[in-house]
Amino acid sequence: MSLHWQGTGVDASHGVEPEQFEPGVSDEEQPRAHVLDLQLRDITLQAQVGLTKRIGLEIKIPYREVRVDAEFEGLDGEPLGDFSSIHHRTETVSGFGDVQLAGRFRILQPQDGSGWVVDAIGGVSLPTGDTEPDAFKLGEQGRRHQHVFFGTGTSDPLVGLEVYRPSDSLPMAGWLRVRTSLHDNSFGYRAGTRVSSGIGFNPSFGLKSWSFLGQLELYHEEPSQWDGRNARNSGRTDLLGNVGVFWKHSADVDFHVVVRIPENLSAQGGQLALSPIVSFGGAYSLRLWGGG
Repeated sequence: MSLHWQGTGVDASHGVEPEQFEPGVSDEEQPRAHVLDLQLRDITLQAQVGLTKRIGLEIKIPYREVRVDAEFEGLDGEPLGDFSSIHHRTETVSGFGDVQLAGRFRILQPQDGSGWVVDAIGGVSLPTGDTEPDAFKLGEQGRRHQHVFFGTGTSDPLVGLEVYRPSDSLPMAGWLRVRTSLHDNSFGYRAGTRVSSGIGFNPSFGLKSWSFLGQLELYHEEPSQWDGRNARNSGRTDLLGNVGVFWKHSADVDFHVVVRIPENLSAQGGQLALSPIVSFGGAYSLRLWGGG
C-alpha cells in the first residue's frame, strides 16, 4: 500500500474571441485576455495485492485539488481588477478522480534472482470523478460554466506493459501504458487517448538504504472531444526528465521524492505551460498470507 502526493504550478493565458465575450458588457469594457495561475495537487492512495506468484490486483484512488487565480486584461493590456466573469474565477476546486482497477499478470519471471521481469496490465477506470457540461457551448450562450473537472464520465479501458531488470549494479525499467475512452459521456464529452512510455534506471551506488532514479518519459494525449468535435486547446505531447531519491526505512517501509521536468514537444492551440512537477510519498508492504 502506498500514498503519493504530487503538485505543480501552471501559467495559462489566452485571447478572447467574440463568441467568448461577457454578457451585458460593452465592447469597450470586454476583457481581451484571460490570465490564469493554477496550482494543481494530487493525492493518490494505491494498493496492490499478489494473489499468486504471477497474478496480482491493484487499485488507485486519486483525490485532486486545483486552485485558480484568475485575472483579466483589457484592450491595451490593462488589468481589469475584480472583474466578474462567466468563464473563470478565483476559486479552489477539489474532488475525487476516476478510481482505477487493474489486474497484473507476470509473463516472465526472473531466474535465481536475476534476469528480466515482464508484467502485462489490464483494467478499467471507473467514472467516479466529477464531470461538467460543455464549457465552450455554455460560454457561447453567455452562461456561467466550469472548465475544471476530474473525471471522464465513462468507464475507460487501461492496458500496459512493464519490464524490469533487477541488478545490484544498474537496475533498469521500462513501461508502456494506454488509457482510452470508447464513447461519449452524458454531456457529450470523450476524453482523448493518453499514452505514457519511458525507460529509467534505479541504481543504489552500493548504498544499503538509498537508491536513485533517472528516467526519460514520453507522454502523448489525443485531443478530447465535445459531441464529436475536438475541444479547444486539447491534445499535446511532452517529454519529461524524471529524477528522484528513495530511502528504505525498513524491509517493509520506504519513502521517495521525485521531480519531473516537462518539455512540450507539440500542442494543439494555446496550452498550459507546466512547471516542474514535484511528488513525494511512502509505501508499506505486508504479507497477508504465505508464499513468495
